[in-house]
Amino acid sequence: MLAAAVRAVLGLGRPYTASANGVLYSAKQVFSEENMKMTTAKFASLKPIRMHARQPSKKAAVLIPLCEVDGKVALLYTLRTVHLKSHRGQVSFPGGMQDTEDKSLEETALRETHEELGIGADRISIWGSGNMIITKTSTCVLPVIGRIKGDLKLDKLQVNRDEVEEVFAVPLDQLCRPDRLGYTQFRGSFSMPMFRGGKQRIWGLTALMTYMLLSSLLPQQAYSHKIKYLPPILNIKTRRAG
Repeated sequence: MLAAAVRAVLGLGRPYTASANGVLYSAKQVFSEENMKMTTAKFASLKPIRMHARQPSKKAAVLIPLCEVDGKVALLYTLRTVHLKSHRGQVSFPGGMQDTEDKSLEETALRETHEELGIGADRISIWGSGNMIITKTSTCVLPVIGRIKGDLKLDKLQVNRDEVEEVFAVPLDQLCRPDRLGYTQFRGSFSMPMFRGGKQRIWGLTALMTYMLLSSLLPQQAYSHKIKYLPPILNIKTRRAG
């Protein structure tokens, strides 16, 4: 089930005629009104990802933060501290579980971003959200696209050190370099994207959401990510039995 869902999401991208890739990653192009509308529509239309047959009882949301750092459009990531109960030491987007006081999952994403990084809701422009991702645990996650307004200074962020070990931004032109794109093959007959363009390797659910955003945000000339799947090698006994 998961394999089919992941394969349905892969191989996305819309045609584009511009030749200079630098223009494709520019703030003028990425943050244009037309591109924002196209991105949100495509992101919302992606087929749902289901990693578990049962419907989870818990809901969570993450913010996929587009930002400008030193004049370059980038994605903002966090490295979770090693003493957290879940996903310790992993690269992630800011986010967490929905509270009873949250009016919506978009509000959950904004609240968690403020708690983790000190970025207030007034500094974030929400573009839209995708379909719920049903994870392997008892949680479903809503990915929310948001743009952090202005030029972001990483050293000025009020980082919650109880949850976040490190904050780093990866410019789109580095994130999308073909020589820094890869994939992780999991048991269960599916592969997922992986990125090596930043300080930390980005893999798992965070890489999948990164892939989904970039495939919606950028044309194929700017981002083309081939995800391979290598069939398992059958052992001798299995081959003889067949």
